[in-house]
Amino acid sequence: MIHRRRIGGAVRCFVAVLFVVCLGAGCDPDTPVAAPSIGDMTTLDPCGFVTPDAFADLKSVETRMTIEPSNFVRCNLNLRPVGKEEGSRIALWTILGAHTADLVAPDAVSSDRGPVRVTKGTSHDGAWCDATVRLSGGQGVQVHATADRNGRPLPEVDPCPARDHAVDAIVAAMRHGAYKHLTYPSDSLHGYDLCGSIPLPEVESTVHLTGLTDKSAPAEQDCQWRADDGSDMPPGAMISVMLDDPKLFMGKRATINGFPSRVWDISATNGAGRCVVTTPTKSWDPWPGEHRSDNGVAFSELLYTQVLLPVQGEAGEACRAATSIATQALSRRGAK
Repeated sequence: MIHRRRIGGAVRCFVAVLFVVCLGAGCDPDTPVAAPSIGDMTTLDPCGFVTPDAFADLKSVETRMTIEPSNFVRCNLNLRPVGKEEGSRIALWTILGAHTADLVAPDAVSSDRGPVRVTKGTSHDGAWCDATVRLSGGQGVQVHATADRNGRPLPEVDPCPARDHAVDAIVAAMRHGAYKHLTYPSDSLHGYDLCGSIPLPEVESTVHLTGLTDKSAPAEQDCQWRADDGSDMPPGAMISVMLDDPKLFMGKRATINGFPSRVWDISATNGAGRCVVTTPTKSWDPWPGEHRSDNGVAFSELLYTQVLLPVQGEAGEACRAATSIATQALSRRGAK
């Protein structure tokens, strides 16, 4: 609702939380002079922008859905397409970023909704419906949506309407300053410079590979050092922080830097090595942020480490390297 008062011949409009000064007789609620400050972007609830009611009028999806944080900046949403068999979903995820740039895609189209800039398009040869929603300073959210059935593309389902509804919800939250910040205790991995804790030469020495490229996303605590060999799974190492249920991960029990861990050797029989090490470092019960899950998950902060070797000199080499990288990362977390 818009309330108007005449003061000295000017019309002033109050639209929701945003205060808009309109000169003359007109008042356009889509052109506010500024948006409320986000504050510390790193403490935003990763799932605080898109709630289930954002999809209430989207008749192509069911009302049941999951909304779960994947890490401290990413939220995963799974929507069920109406009339599709079990395992079908629209997978939608959002990623917070302090320096979000406009989406770069061949068909990208930008528009300004007051102080919020929205760019929409498709990527991955049209398989993904993407968007960026940001303020002028760069603080914003990336949105990705795709449709699949048990991991395989579902071309008959269009994920773009779900993307559009998510974008609308994010724009509304930004314009109204509806931000929820979380407080992380000292034993959390939040804010830890994980990617900076292990320099590239040390990674190469640990995995006995040279010529790796640093392809890390430090803001997401997603650290990757990979070979540029053009394969789907290039050799190297990765380590990241995840919010997940540790019971989902397999492997032999181990203790790494005082934390109970799982070491899963999934090396191939042809001499290639692959190992995954999962280390829960903190349990949240309950998780303080927004989420919607039917399985009653008590989220844990999980250090996920993986090493891939083109060939193993001896059995267990990949797991020894992965355990070493996890140990180094955890032992240096005092630099947080």
